[in-house]
Amino acid sequence: MESTNSVKSAWKAEWPLLVVLAAPFVSFAVTLSSLPSQVPMHFDAHGTINRYGSPWELLILPFINVGVAAVLYFIPRLDPKQQNIHASSPAYRWIRFAIAAFFTYIFFLTQASSFNPRFDVGPLIAIGVLVLFFALGFAMPKLKQNYMIGIRLPWTLESEENWNRTHAFSGKLWTWGSLLGIVLVFLFPSVGLFLALGTVIALAIGTSVYSYRLFRQQQGRHFR
Repeated sequence: MESTNSVKSAWKAEWPLLVVLAAPFVSFAVTLSSLPSQVPMHFDAHGTINRYGSPWELLILPFINVGVAAVLYFIPRLDPKQQNIHASSPAYRWIRFAIAAFFTYIFFLTQASSFNPRFDVGPLIAIGVLVLFFALGFAMPKLKQNYMIGIRLPWTLESEENWNRTHAFSGKLWTWGSLLGIVLVFLFPSVGLFLALGTVIALAIGTSVYSYRLFRQQQGRHFR
């Protein structure tokens, strides 16, 4: 009975992720007969198609998605801080879902461009990247210190205070920064991918600088 309840509990927690992982395979099966013989497989920095391939190559991304989801599911089991991992389970589940949803979103954009090669996917890919970081921002403050998930800098791993304050800061920075990036993409869609990349780099640098400055402040307190 206990094992049955644990299976039901696991299914209840994971079914949104499983649906997101399965959706591309279902969509591919439904549309396979109507797909052209050559479909877009790669886009340049401007969102222009620069490689075509067989329709079956569309399944590469969904299979990668499943592989990434499997790795992300099992890798926390290697973390020595299991208590913190369990305490972070809801946030980590949200992160895994957000990443899987992003891959599925990219699949559907690629599939849509198969039917309409003139479909401009550049700004939509940029928005997808920024929405992913917006979603991750909600999870960051809820992650407890561990070695597998989150902003793993030398000073965040060394100090629990640094970890907590860095993740609280990144939560605000990533959500508001991503929203600003999305607005910029809407205003300047022709350079959307560059804006998304610049925003992501700025978020990463901003978080690292904040965490390092906090580390230096903590060091100063220790030497007084």
